[in-house]
Amino acid sequence: MQRKRLSGTLPTMVNGIAVALQRAMLGLVFTAAVSACAGRIVPELPKQVTGGMRFTLSAPEAKTVCVVGSFNGWVKGVLPMKRASERDLWVAEAPLQSGEHTFMYLVNDNEWVVPPLAEDFVTDGFGQTNGVVVVR
Repeated sequence: MQRKRLSGTLPTMVNGIAVALQRAMLGLVFTAAVSACAGRIVPELPKQVTGGMRFTLSAPEAKTVCVVGSFNGWVKGVLPMKRASERDLWVAEAPLQSGEHTFMYLVNDNEWVVPPLAEDFVTDGFGQTNGVVVVR
């Protein structure tokens, strides 16, 4: 599979649909914010934590969300996210090996969502754009 690196830019098109339109249709709100309160969870780039990576996503209308990627064989439901008590955020932590990993979010078991925040983005050769995280 040959991948095209998009290097630091949020893709503007996914399967012929503008990302902004796709987000509006899904009722998803993606924001990055800095919290003034210690311990408050806000959407952020996937963050390296002890033993792996923490993923956060704001998806107020979602019933279920999971992280699917190269690290779990792209199998649905292996890494379910849990709704945090604040601001309709979904959070999951994954034990990841060192290296580069591609991922997407799966909302309500049928909507593939390009990560709004990631270290990088790549095309997968199948018409999708995946987020990239690097575990150091």
